[in-house]
Amino acid sequence: MVKILHFLFGRLYFEISGPNVERFLNLCAKNNIVLWDLKPSGKGYRFFIRKKAYKTLENLAEKTHIYIKLSGRYGLPFFLLEHRKRKAFFVSVFMGVLMIFALSQFVWEITVSGSEVYSKSDILKYVTTNYYKPGTYKRNVDCNQLEEHLREDYEEIAWVSCSLQGTRLHIEIKETLDRKTKQNPKKPCDIVANKSGLITGLSVKSGTPLVSVGDKVKKGSTLISGLIYYYSDDFQVTETDKIRADGEITMKTKETYKESIPMEYYEKKLKKKKKRIKSIYAGTYEWKFSEKKKEEHTNIIEKKYSLKIGSSLYLPLGIYVRTYQPYDTVRKTYTEKQAKEKLEKRLKKYLAKKERKGIQVIHHEISYKKKGNSYTASGTILQEEKIGKIRNIKALTKEQEQKITPTTAQQ
Repeated sequence: MVKILHFLFGRLYFEISGPNVERFLNLCAKNNIVLWDLKPSGKGYRFFIRKKAYKTLENLAEKTHIYIKLSGRYGLPFFLLEHRKRKAFFVSVFMGVLMIFALSQFVWEITVSGSEVYSKSDILKYVTTNYYKPGTYKRNVDCNQLEEHLREDYEEIAWVSCSLQGTRLHIEIKETLDRKTKQNPKKPCDIVANKSGLITGLSVKSGTPLVSVGDKVKKGSTLISGLIYYYSDDFQVTETDKIRADGEITMKTKETYKESIPMEYYEKKLKKKKKRIKSIYAGTYEWKFSEKKKEEHTNIIEKKYSLKIGSSLYLPLGIYVRTYQPYDTVRKTYTEKQAKEKLEKRLKKYLAKKERKGIQVIHHEISYKKKGNSYTASGTILQEEKIGKIRNIKALTKEQEQKITPTTAQQ
């Protein structure tokens, strides 16, 4: 911050010498003149001062018979003074700043993080097709409404947060709710089951619990309601209110597992990679370069590189780069032993992924069979996991209302 102020208001670099240098420095301190980077130089010293302290410094030097020499002038005021005749330069700078400011009022990049069940490309396509495209005016973006639509249209999304960061619309997704998940809805909500199973743990932070440990619940059932009730001394409901339901629910669930691989397959023998710029884009316009004829068997990976200032101020300019990697195909056949080993590795990787997500695998029973030209692993996985999904508050059924007593309603 100090360096920025020095740049904005300017600073001077002096060299001093003479018989009364110490007296001069004492007078500077007495007159509150700040000297920084003070270093000895021959018979005197070198230092920086603020631009506005120049007159006072000159008077003190004259009073103490000190020789002062101005060795440098730095900062914005001196830069502008030096280039005052270059009007075209300053006009260009001003127009550039004005253009960046104008472009910063729009969304130019949409990113997604945290999604595993749904691909990022699917979420991006959903958002750009139905709601917001790059180039949308930022004031027209309603993050709360987009969050509601994503939770309603994607069953596996338990929590979603949409935020505008510079010129980027960032969508963060979580597929399970736990205490570390910071709930984002500004308005009241329920927590519902996003899976069917047996409740093994329930900790309510706010809201009214509608289930207990040991209950079997179906997908979509309300677990913690955002409706809370106030009772009189004779246990009559005197008032209701709506809040954000919050809590942690664990459930024992059973998952059907199935994975197949063909006995005959083709393996790619990759060659040297080649990268080429496919096109340059500006806003919605794209200029494509001519492409050389590619080989018959070629992997093509396309990546977008956007021009940006800092980490979140994206501009509507960039390039698309394609990576070409030719390959030869080699036909191979698994033995039953090899196929089983490969499926076992996939299962192990799948279970390890669950463990990383905080899902405890209690038991799994998988059988391996060859059917036709494929080899299949199928069975069930018994697991315990944190579940829950945020949903707008819905009115309780009579059966649910009967379950609520003054001792279970919590705020």
